[in-house]
Amino acid sequence: MRYLSFTIIACFFFLVLSAQDIKTFELRNRTGMKAVVSNYGARIMRLEVRNWNGRLEPVIKGYKHMSNYRDDTKLGATLMSFNGDVSSVLADKVWETVKTDCQTVTFRCVTDIKDGGHDGKLNVSVTYTLSDQNALDIDYSMVSTIPTYYNLTNGIVFNLSGDLTRSILKQHLWIDSYKTNILDTNHQLTNEQQNVRNTPLDFNQPRELGERIGYLQNGYNHIFQLRYHSNEQSPDAILFDEQSGRVMTVYTIEPILRINSYGKQSTGISFQPIHGEYDDSKKEIKAMLSPGEVYRSATVFTFTTDPPLIMRKEHIGK
Repeated sequence: MRYLSFTIIACFFFLVLSAQDIKTFELRNRTGMKAVVSNYGARIMRLEVRNWNGRLEPVIKGYKHMSNYRDDTKLGATLMSFNGDVSSVLADKVWETVKTDCQTVTFRCVTDIKDGGHDGKLNVSVTYTLSDQNALDIDYSMVSTIPTYYNLTNGIVFNLSGDLTRSILKQHLWIDSYKTNILDTNHQLTNEQQNVRNTPLDFNQPRELGERIGYLQNGYNHIFQLRYHSNEQSPDAILFDEQSGRVMTVYTIEPILRINSYGKQSTGISFQPIHGEYDDSKKEIKAMLSPGEVYRSATVFTFTTDPPLIMRKEHIGK
């Protein structure tokens, strides 16, 4: 299988672009939820959500100064994934700002690509919206002039506590998945799956992230096969911080979800939907985009302080 390779036009991004090229935008919905996004990497830098007593606090990792992203390029950015491995090829580019208002911003990036002996163009767009349903909506679209293996996902790292230095190991996680997709030593998908029942990867009932993380060599960094991804109204994962009262529900139309705790002593966790592997009927999905074919995807993160029934004390850990 041949994979996409990108032509790097500028050698050192921060040396050749002036500060005026990089812009930030503040979004705010009617409930007071706030976000700061940038056209550098089409990334979200800050997201503030109310806790149980109405206080706005940050719930994602980020930096105040854009220069810090030089050494942490993937954080909060729009990423491409090739067969399970996440690439920062789009994250170090300055995107065009297509449109913006108080709740929405759309970025676009057109880049040169090469597949074998063929040169082409890749046109990618991402839209961030803070909806009045207290949700962060991320909408992706992509079209290419040559055959392209594709995946678009996010580099957002969450910590619902409101203190981004606090451990997330007491936060509870539920995932609507009975299987994980196995990666090889190079973090590539192998087309093999493993049942998670009675393993540290079993989150069919909500559990503290730290409850069984000690059994894993490097914490959680696994690709879960979602059960009902084709149902847009069905939640795919739920994260709950009891101290702040915040609940985050993840919705995606993609079939697999990569969850990464970034080690055992974690202060953040990411949820990265990926297009590939198998659909609901166990049919293999090929992440190939034909010339002129438009790929669209969406991820929604909703926030509340009213935990669903499955996240209440009488159900947790059963």
